[in-house]
Amino acid sequence: FKMMARSCGRKSVLWTPLFQVKWSSTVRGDFREMLAHHLVTNALIFLASYYRFTRVGSMVFLIHDVSDVPIDLSKLANFVKWKATTITCFVIMVCMWIVTRLYIFPAVIIKAVVTETHEYLVVKGTVDPAYHDAVYLMFYGGLFALLFLHVTWFLILLRIGWTLVSKGETHDYSEHKSGESNKKDS
Repeated sequence: FKMMARSCGRKSVLWTPLFQVKWSSTVRGDFREMLAHHLVTNALIFLASYYRFTRVGSMVFLIHDVSDVPIDLSKLANFVKWKATTITCFVIMVCMWIVTRLYIFPAVIIKAVVTETHEYLVVKGTVDPAYHDAVYLMFYGGLFALLFLHVTWFLILLRIGWTLVSKGETHDYSEHKSGESNKKDS
C-alpha cells in the first residue's frame, strides 16, 4: 500500500486507501470492453427488474443470448484449429451480430423504449410521471452505452475478418491486444 501525505496547515495527514484496484498483466486485450459490457448489461437487467420494465430486460437478454451462440462456436472452432468451421462460424457470427445487435437492438428495442415507454407506462398505465422521468434517463444511458459497445466490437470483428481475408489466418485480437502474450505452439 502506498501512503500519501497531505499537508493541512502545519500538520500532515497520512492516509492509506482501503483497497487498490490493479489489473493483472495477463488480462485479455478486450478486458475493459468486457467489463463495461457486463456492468452496463447487468445494470440494465437489474433496473428493468427493479422498476418492472421486464419487457426491456427480456429483449436485451434475448438478443444477447441468440447472438452469443455463434460467438462461442467460432471461438471453440478457432481453439481446436478447425479452420473451415472457424470461418463458417465467423460468417454466421457476423451476420447474427449485424441482425441482432446492430439492427434489432437499436431499431426495435431502443426505438420502442424511446418512443413508447411514456405512452404505455404513464398515459395508458399507472406509473407516476415523476417516477418515469426519474428512471428513463438511466435506461437511455445504459441502452446507448450498450449500443456503443456493440459498434466497438463490430469494428474488432471487421478487423478480424480483414485479417482472415487478406492473410488467410484466424486470429482473436481480443486475446493479444495488450494482455496475454502471443506465444506460438512448439
